[in-house]
Amino acid sequence: MRSKSWKMTGLTTAVMALGLVASGMKAQASPVVNYSTSGTIDSSGVTGTPVISFNSVLNSAFDSPSSFSLGDFQVAALPSGQTTTYTNTPFHITYLVNTIDGAAPKPNDTPLQVSGVLNGSLTGGNQSHVVANFDPIAGSPFQTGSFSNTLSITDNPLTLVPSTTNNGQTSAQAFLESTPTSTPPPDSTTTVPDPSSIALFLTTLAGLGIHRARRRAAA
Repeated sequence: MRSKSWKMTGLTTAVMALGLVASGMKAQASPVVNYSTSGTIDSSGVTGTPVISFNSVLNSAFDSPSSFSLGDFQVAALPSGQTTTYTNTPFHITYLVNTIDGAAPKPNDTPLQVSGVLNGSLTGGNQSHVVANFDPIAGSPFQTGSFSNTLSITDNPLTLVPSTTNNGQTSAQAFLESTPTSTPPPDSTTTVPDPSSIALFLTTLAGLGIHRARRRAAA
């Protein structure tokens, strides 16, 4: 009875250990990214009244890999019949990772800048022919804690809607892919064992159980 009881206890311990390891591996594979952005649009290349601004993001989160929003291009209405033209007008969006799984990442290669230009015209409040073209992202892939990240733009080029559609807001979508690195970050105290280490742990645990059972039976 003691041997059977110990085997059940050992099995429960092994299952719990596997659960903790699997949980840790899942957390490593899908980190929760908390981030903020800040966007600006230059005044150069604008003919007429500037009516496009950028709504930034503050402390939003997602599980990587995933699509997410860098913020919104905001188009305001012009008076009826009035036109504003954008010709290679630069815009800049700064992407900053605040935390990874609730902790400030070390190292942190952000902030990272996403840039591009606006081209096209807006007429009144109902017409938009403006397109945002994004440049290749410099500095990607980049490191945040124990993850190597690749940032890409989902919709490029991006057409901007007029003020009468969705309140003039067009979301700038991006995609982040995070891959655990083999080298832990500085000050890292948590490690996730590889599958071979898990197998060795369970084999050792089972062998210890058999040895103890035999000793108790002999006694």
